[in-house]
Amino acid sequence: MKANIEQLRRRYRREWLLIAVEQMDHATTTPLRGRVLAHSPHRDEIDQASMKYPKPALVVFSEDTFPPGYAAAFVVDG
Repeated sequence: MKANIEQLRRRYRREWLLIAVEQMDHATTTPLRGRVLAHSPHRDEIDQASMKYPKPALVVFSEDTFPPGYAAAFVVDG
């Protein structure tokens, strides 16, 4: 399904998503629209699916907070 990233997050509630990014705001490097390649409540299934996709893709949890045991890390280069 192709859609706005936020629409995809709402559609697949409480799941991990692998999204092929089709439109990006280059000024902010924010993905805007994409196509769901895989979705699952299990992150390891998304990791496996991402290895089969040859291009960069977005991996995101559909909710604003992560499930227990997960955290986010950001790396700033430069």
